[in-house]
This record gives sequence, structure tokens and C-alpha cells, in this order.
Amino acid sequence: MAAWNLLKSLVGFGRQRQCDSRRPDAPVCPERSPPAKGNARHGGMLVRSVDAILDDNRDILGRIKLAYGGDAQAFAKEMLPLIRKYIAYVNVLPATQDSFFHRPGGLARLGLETAFFALQATDSQIFAGRATISIRRQLEPRWRFGTFVAGLCVYLYLALDTIVVSDVEGKVWPPYLTPLEDWIHQHEVDRLFVRWSEARQECRSLSLFALPLILPTDTLTYLAHEGSIILAHMLAAISGEVRYQDHNVINHLVNRAATLVIYRDLRDADAPAGKARARAYLARFLLNAMRELVQSHQGWGPNTDRSRMWFGRDGLFLVWPNGISDILALLEDEGLYGLPASPVEAMEILSDAGIILPRSSNEYVWSIGPPDAREPLDALKLVTPACVLAVLHPPPVALDMDMALDFSHDEVRTTERGAKPRQARETPPEAPAEHVVPSAPPDASDPQLSLPSIAPMPASADSTCIESPGGRRQGRAKKVKDTASIQSAAGICSLRAPIRLHPGIAKILQVIVQSLNDTASPPACCPMESGLFVPLDAFAVRLVDAKMVLRALADANMLVAGSTETDPVEYHSLHGRQLAGIVIARQFIEGMDAATAPSIDANAG
Repeated sequence: MAAWNLLKSLVGFGRQRQCDSRRPDAPVCPERSPPAKGNARHGGMLVRSVDAILDDNRDILGRIKLAYGGDAQAFAKEMLPLIRKYIAYVNVLPATQDSFFHRPGGLARLGLETAFFALQATDSQIFAGRATISIRRQLEPRWRFGTFVAGLCVYLYLALDTIVVSDVEGKVWPPYLTPLEDWIHQHEVDRLFVRWSEARQECRSLSLFALPLILPTDTLTYLAHEGSIILAHMLAAISGEVRYQDHNVINHLVNRAATLVIYRDLRDADAPAGKARARAYLARFLLNAMRELVQSHQGWGPNTDRSRMWFGRDGLFLVWPNGISDILALLEDEGLYGLPASPVEAMEILSDAGIILPRSSNEYVWSIGPPDAREPLDALKLVTPACVLAVLHPPPVALDMDMALDFSHDEVRTTERGAKPRQARETPPEAPAEHVVPSAPPDASDPQLSLPSIAPMPASADSTCIESPGGRRQGRAKKVKDTASIQSAAGICSLRAPIRLHPGIAKILQVIVQSLNDTASPPACCPMESGLFVPLDAFAVRLVDAKMVLRALADANMLVAGSTETDPVEYHSLHGRQLAGIVIARQFIEGMDAATAPSIDANAG
């Protein structure tokens, strides 16, 4: 009777509105009901009945009923029992600790919304396209129902892998044995206490162990009728074990729905867009895209000519940034929402998820020397080759060589390449260059920074700044805490570049900053009270486009605004010349306080 009263109340479900999600084809989104009150960290969460949770989510239940297309009796018989069993299993559990759907009842809401959008997307999808019309008419309801089940249960593993649920006395809920609702009634629990496990790689296949507690036997029989592949595709979409040789439509629809739902929740919660932790859920999509490309794309075959993947004795490397650009292009074609706006953001997400290894304490880009390569390549190092190459049969064999170049070797190769600029550059580096002043400040609204390849740095007077007093060439600055303090005390200036700064630009800027350490020739930059003034000529003489540098530094939030507070370009008299340049904030320069500043006219031109 309670279920029937709920169905009658669905007649007055909420209004529709368009989802503000950056995509013109975003589906219609329901208004959200206020989240249930509770505190999962201190006083515990009040348990609620299944009927009460259904009543809180009546808006999304009404949308599901409409998308399903059946009458009230069909919905009550076929859909509502499944939804009730899912809510009985998760009750008021949150989905995450401090990211998406972290409120009490968040996991139930996440499953319902994902299932709704996946079901809604089946209206424009053709299933079993090679079958006859009569067969498709019989199979289509099963495909739609399987898609709904996959969307409902795709994040079920969160209840088994990431949290430990107990009552006030410390008795722990066994998620593999019984639904949370049954355990609550058995032990007469009125409050739930959640302890979050340590961050580790997600194991989505755990969801399959809870499915028997949610899916009725007749539902499995319905989906597996006459040996249909619907059940296999549904289970693969839930567990994440999708074979890329198969065209798994259910997995595609569920992934798109899940990214839309999570993106909306993070947007509505005003989660900072730059926090990789809030967007760590995207790491599995980036990793799955790598696995798909290494199986299907000719340019991703390990150790092939101009490959994106290089496999040596010291591990597996992904060419940067072109490899990440291929990944983002593939995911964009999949229609996923909330994707990283640039390769740098994708690298931060992979780093936060522990999928790539850093080269030093503040740098993730490695230099590798593939065989027959004209020059070293920038690359990201995967935590283990198996995370990508395990999908290949037979597995590839590593080259009998180390791919990574050591720091000293890397810098020597860089200087050697700089001694012979590209043939398109005929002007010698000593020749005076024109002032490169951008016609307009960088557009901060541009969501993606597209950086062309940087020309090799020519040999010049400033190149001596990478020489140590003993004549030995230094490698890239290692930002270890003790080393940084020694440098600061000794007055040695160096760049403290953020991870999101393009590695090529960071390399050029490091050389310019280190020119302050050379007493034999005039430095290429100048310390000021507000920061470090770098003339645009310093980039032009190194054959780097100043406008590109401005955009990269602005995106990394490294610039001090100029006199107009919008244009970062300032004009100062340095070494007797009026020069246009930029000012880099002091926190990105090590040892600048001890540097000796040349004469500079601080009056802006």
C-alpha cells in the first residue's frame, strides 16, 4: 500500500529545467530535493526507512517512470522492486568523503540519477542493429532495462571498498552478506558511523558481489533470455571489465550519464575547478582511454616508430603532451562531461590518482631517449607497465635499454641541440631582436592552453647560467626542502615552477632566472619589490613566442598584474633601455631576496 501511495504522489513531480553543463546537447535535468540532514563524521547519520528515502527522491522517481514509458502498474511491478532493493542496500550512505555526493543519502541519489540519464539516453539508441525489426522489438525493452540496472549499480562498489559502517557500539556491517537495511533492523541501529578507508585504486568489480542482494532472480532470467548478450554487457559495464573489441552500448551510455551527474553535483557544490582531488573520479576514464588506444591505435603500439608509448627496462613512458591530447580527444568523442580542459589538468588528475610517477619532488615530466630519436622527448612515467599493457596479448617485450635520461645528460643534450637552431631560424641569437609585445592580454576564459612545440634554445651569453662554479653543468633544480634552503641562504636564484606550467616554458624560464647567479655578464631579468621583472626580449632571443609564454604563465597564476590590473605587460628602463616585460610573483623564485638587482627605473612607461 505504501508503494502504491508513492506511485500516486508521483503525478505531481517537479518541474524540468535545462542542465547548465557546457554542452549544447545536455539532457533535461530534474530539480533536486534538499539533501537529508546528518553528519557522517561526528554524530553519525540517522537511519531512514526505504519509504522515507523514496519520498525524498520522488522528483527523480517521476522522471524514471516517464522515461520507462509504462503505466503505473508496470512501473510498480518491474522497476520499483529493484529500486527499493537498491535503497535498502545503501540506505543513507554517502558516495564519497568530501567529493561528489558526499551528503547522507548521496549514494542512493547517485545511483538513481545515473540510472535515469542512462535510461533516458536509450531513446535515441538503436540496439541489435543487425537484427530484424521484429527481433529488435523484443530485445529493446531488455536492453533498456539492462542499461537502467547498470546505471543504478555502477557505483555500488563504493559501499564495499571505500567505507566501513558501524553502529555506536562498534558493530560493523558486513556488506557482502546482507543489505544495510536488514542489518539495521536486526541490530536495532538508529545511527550509522562511517570510517573511510585509505585512498587506493578503485576496484569496481566488487559491485558484482552485491548484485545478488539487489537483483531478483526473475530479473536475471529476463535479461539472460535465450542466451542474450545483454546480461554480459550489463555486468561488464558494472564491473568495468569491458572488452574493447565489443561495442558495449550499455557501458557507453552509463559512462556518459555518470560523468554528467557527477559534474553537475560538483558544479552545484562549487567544488574548485582546479582541485584534482575533487575530479579524481576521471582518472579511470583517462586510464581506460589509454588501454583502448594501445589496442586500437597504430600510433600507440609500444616502441614503434613515432609511438606515444615507449617501454624500456626502467618502465613505461607516455609521450607528453601529445599522448594526453590523444586521450582527451577520444573521451571528447565519447561525449563525456567534465573532462580536463588541458593536458596539464589531466596530468594533475593522473598524479593525484597515483597513475604516474614524479621525476622529482615538483616535476612530473621526464626526458627519455628512444632509439633513433633525433632529440630527447618529454614523457610521463606510468606507475607500472601492467596498468596499460596488460590488455595486450601477447604482452610486449621491453627494449634492452633505459628510457629515462639522467639530469646531467638531459641538460647536455638540451645545450647541444641549442647550439644548432632549426633551419627556419636564420637570425643568430646575438642579433638584436624586436620587442615582442602582445596586442591583447591573454584570454583567461579560454578553457584550453594550446602550446606549440618550443624551438631549441640557442647558445648565448645567458647559457653560462647553467654552469656551476666548478664548471660542472647543473641538472634541473631539485626542489627538495633542504636544497631549497641552502640555495636561498647562498643567494642562488632558481625557478619554483608549479606542475601545471608547460615543461618547455619552465625550462626556458629557469635559464632566465638563473642568469641572476652569473656575475660575469648582465642578467636577463631583474628583481623588483613586487616580483621578478623579465623583459619580453629574453624570450624573443631564445626563439620563443612571447604571447604563448604570457598565456602559459597567466594560466599558472604566476604573473603580477600591470598598472592596468588586466594587462600583465609593464615597461621599465633596464640597462639603459626602455623594455616591455612581465613581473613574476615572488613566491615562484627561490633566493630572489639575496639577489643583487641592477639599476632599474620603476616608473612604468
